[in-house]
Amino acid sequence: MYTAIVTGATGFIGKAFIEYLLEKDYQVYGISRNTENLKKLYQSNLICIEADFSAYETLNQKIDHADIFYHFAWEGVYGDKAKDPKIQLKNTEATCEALLQAVKIGCNKFVFAGTIAELEILEYLDRKKVVPRKNCIYAAAKLNTEIMCKILAKSYGIAFNTGLLANTIGPGDTSHRSTNTILSKFLKGEVPQLVKGEGLNDWLYIKDAVRLLEAIGQEGKNMKTYYIGHTELWPLKKIITRAKDIVAPELDLKFGTMPDQFLTNYSYLSTYELYEDTGCKAEYDFDKSVQETAEWLQSQPPFVGSSPPPPPEMRS
Repeated sequence: MYTAIVTGATGFIGKAFIEYLLEKDYQVYGISRNTENLKKLYQSNLICIEADFSAYETLNQKIDHADIFYHFAWEGVYGDKAKDPKIQLKNTEATCEALLQAVKIGCNKFVFAGTIAELEILEYLDRKKVVPRKNCIYAAAKLNTEIMCKILAKSYGIAFNTGLLANTIGPGDTSHRSTNTILSKFLKGEVPQLVKGEGLNDWLYIKDAVRLLEAIGQEGKNMKTYYIGHTELWPLKKIITRAKDIVAPELDLKFGTMPDQFLTNYSYLSTYELYEDTGCKAEYDFDKSVQETAEWLQSQPPFVGSSPPPPPEMRS
């Protein structure tokens, strides 16, 4: 039986990933500050460990052995906390400790969940043509963490991969990210404020996200950073228009009512590399993914997706 450690176990992606691994007959250690939300997933293959960042240094005392360590835990992925350097630096410190614990536990690989927003930092460093926004503190922390962990992984002889997650949608996401905000407005018959939408973007369904994450863990080549999203990208305008046609076809959208602060430059990565290395790619039907996400949002309390959206570049 393959054994995996998953931090951020009660978050949107972490919880869905644990559920997927259990279906694949993994032994899973789910780590979270509060494991109450994992009770519905309980089975003999799942061991829940309550631990905040300060307790990470004792994980090796609670886990005898695991094959792979997936790290999703991260405080402040949107909103004011994403702009707070103190919070973001604590995330970096905790991630480095998680990697050191993976070494002590005897894991073969460490998989770090990055973000597509890191590309903005790369473009700034490369071309100096963009000025990083305050929201980029989160993205800079993710990129810095990835680099530091790669250095540690090489030093300690553990395989390492990063997955840059696209905008991930699906049942279970209670965040106020722009994907939820836009779909929630459609459900209420409201027209959201929108950028021109000429740049490329990606909405990835959670069922594809967890498959791609496992593929990285099993088949990803050491030290590579992979894009977790579709191999073919669409202009944001096409994505939003298609989503509107599925959820609220009667609405008349107006693009360009908000300024584009930044357009993601996907030339810094390969959308095909994960498929080339692992044979796995996103294939869930887009229309079905939007419909299932919208149906779930409609069943939730009004606060889900009701706050103002993040900046219009639709940061992951």
